[in-house]
Amino acid sequence: MSRFRRLRSVGAPTLAIAAVLALAACTPGASSSPASNKAPSGRVVTDAAKLGKVQLSVLDYFTGGTDATWMKDVVAAFHKKYPNITVNRTSMSWGDVMQALPLKLKSSNPPDIVPANNGWQSLGTLVQGHLVLNLDRYAKSYGWRSQVPTSIQREHEFSDDGKQMGTGSLFGMPVARSSMIEAYYNRALLHRIGATVPRTLGDFESDLAKAKAAGVTPISLGNLEQVGITGPLYSVMNALGQQDKISDLIYSQNGVKITDPATGFPAAVAAVKGWADKGYFTKQFSSVAGQDAAQDFVDGKALFRFDYSGSLPLKPGQSKGFGSFVLPNQHGGAPVATNSSATNFSVSEKSKHAAAAAAFLNFAASKQAAQMAVSTGTMPMLDPDVKAGNGDPLFSDDVSNAAEVSSKNASVPYLDWATPTLLTTMQTKMQDLLAGKTSTADVVKAAQADDATFQAKLAK
Repeated sequence: MSRFRRLRSVGAPTLAIAAVLALAACTPGASSSPASNKAPSGRVVTDAAKLGKVQLSVLDYFTGGTDATWMKDVVAAFHKKYPNITVNRTSMSWGDVMQALPLKLKSSNPPDIVPANNGWQSLGTLVQGHLVLNLDRYAKSYGWRSQVPTSIQREHEFSDDGKQMGTGSLFGMPVARSSMIEAYYNRALLHRIGATVPRTLGDFESDLAKAKAAGVTPISLGNLEQVGITGPLYSVMNALGQQDKISDLIYSQNGVKITDPATGFPAAVAAVKGWADKGYFTKQFSSVAGQDAAQDFVDGKALFRFDYSGSLPLKPGQSKGFGSFVLPNQHGGAPVATNSSATNFSVSEKSKHAAAAAAFLNFAASKQAAQMAVSTGTMPMLDPDVKAGNGDPLFSDDVSNAAEVSSKNASVPYLDWATPTLLTTMQTKMQDLLAGKTSTADVVKAAQADDATFQAKLAK
């Protein structure tokens, strides 16, 4: 699984999606009268054993490692429960899936289930193109609205016209695995500087100062690819902002602007700049690759690191030297995390086996699937009662963090989901800021301009 996969991908895949949808009317096989995004009516069969023999095709990007193991286990368990349904998987790299997805869904024989990424560039575009199924009647029949925290549900919601995100109908369903940005720490270094796991944001900043004074790099960062800075930036934004304002900003709801102090963004940009000026990040971080910085952290060369759950390049037996937490919220209460499921599964609008597809989505989000995630050493989601074993303290922290965020409904989506171009804008401007070439105000101004431009396009 590609690290930073949940961030918006820009470039060729984006252009491909846009081009395909622009050519929808002249694509061979495309309907001249697009299907409605309204939820279909009629009876829903939730006992998949009564659906007869079904060959269900699934496209995913779980090509190797624990991703592939978990998916294989889920498919096997689903087939064992419903032997009348055979799941035929096709796995491709994430980039290839994003590139090929629109054309596959437009074909005469599309996959029944596809891994559309959240946000405007993938799922939103597919909703606008009437290529994925409105899942509301299945959500009602299976009870997904009560099963899935509302902060996660919103990541899969769009209005029927596809012009509003984070509200309306469900066009996707999370699986029982989490993809969360956490703060990792080195236990030995924390003990060496006389600190403990921070319980407040003030504690965390105090630990940074202690580490610097002790000659320890406070935060591991490699920003050669420009994306590494988003880990600390998003985490600090969540700690300083208000969860509802951050979510409304990203979903373009209630007129929230990125300049609003309640989003935490202006203060987070300033805080990250301040940490850089104090020498809290890896030396020469702008020329250090992200993977090299991660390896340096594992090798004991920094106290903290912001990264995705399960992304550290640990060898067997090394995890006992590390722990994880979600950066404490300055307002008190549960820490807020940038978090989503490891994949969104949507159903093709053309699927002839929608009921069987919905049954598979329901199973992939179940407690049994969450337990399979833990068994394969990956962070579960949706079921706070799933526990890790006692043999891996880092993984126990990860599972505990996931349980708290899920039970407290404390997720926010990735900031770069707000517009198709915001990630590039932030990366470029943050690089300039950290290099001393621009100001904090200019970063905030550029982000607001990016958002405003996209809002104007949405309004047309």
